Amino acid sequence: MNIVIALDRSRHARAAIQLLQQLRWPTGSAFTFLHVLELVTITGGWQLHYHPELWKQFTAERRKMFAQAQRFLERLGTQLRPDDARPDVLVKWGLPLTGIVEALKKQQADLVVVGSRGLSGVRRFLLGSVSEGVLNSAPCSVLISRGRGRGASRERARGLRVLLAVDESEHALAAARWLRALGVPATSQVTVLHVVEPPGDRVSQLLNTTAPKFRETAQALIRVTKERGGQVLERVRKVVTHRGLTIHPLLVEGRPAEEIIRAAAQIHADLVILGSRGMTGLKGTFLGSVSRRVARHAPCSVLVVRNRRR
Repeated sequence: MNIVIALDRSRHARAAIQLLQQLRWPTGSAFTFLHVLELVTITGGWQLHYHPELWKQFTAERRKMFAQAQRFLERLGTQLRPDDARPDVLVKWGLPLTGIVEALKKQQADLVVVGSRGLSGVRRFLLGSVSEGVLNSAPCSVLISRGRGRGASRERARGLRVLLAVDESEHALAAARWLRALGVPATSQVTVLHVVEPPGDRVSQLLNTTAPKFRETAQALIRVTKERGGQVLERVRKVVTHRGLTIHPLLVEGRPAEEIIRAAAQIHADLVILGSRGMTGLKGTFLGSVSRRVARHAPCSVLVVRNRRR
């Protein structure tokens, strides 16, 4: 597995390391720590060529920034698990989003890890502009890391609280397989959530009619929907049950994005995992509306899995 960890110097980026420390990656996984230094432009900067001393100071400062970024990534790299491969360090100049996406394509990354907000994050959103751009444009799965609370270090020994949100799509099964690949601690608790849509107006009308056969038909439709939901949960449970993980199936009725966000808050989840499409995601878009909404508003880290065929 090729993993690119795109970091800046914000606390949101450092929180990614805390999450990565708790995961066991597949044997042979390769890590690249990436930092994109935003280009510094000066109006009329070409004129510095006519002032050798100023140009020398300007280029020296650029070299200093580059070296500082390299040392920053190297220090963070030492914080990975001792049995993980030592990461490569990549510092480049450019626009953050463009630089990250270009690196992902060149590295043929399977996963990119980003902070939920970075130095250019927009404060009124839980998801920063660069992070959202990566979520929309990355050719691979995206792990958006949100920092845990002050009690995180004390709770670390308890493992992770993971919410796996699934439906009947192949993207949901891909998300379940990613949960296995991540190697969460055996002491973790996994809630497998499936959300069924509420009955439509026609079903509600049938339930309220005086004709017994109509009511029976409506009740049968509701029962079949819940039975299918239970089958979805059982199928996924078989995929993710391993190494003694505690699995809690959860079937709820409602709107998928809202119920996923609500469940993540109720179980105090550390990580939500879901597919990039499915769960009523629009087929014509690369990223489903549910996945985008959960990534924006979930109170914890979110892994959006893209089901790529190689």
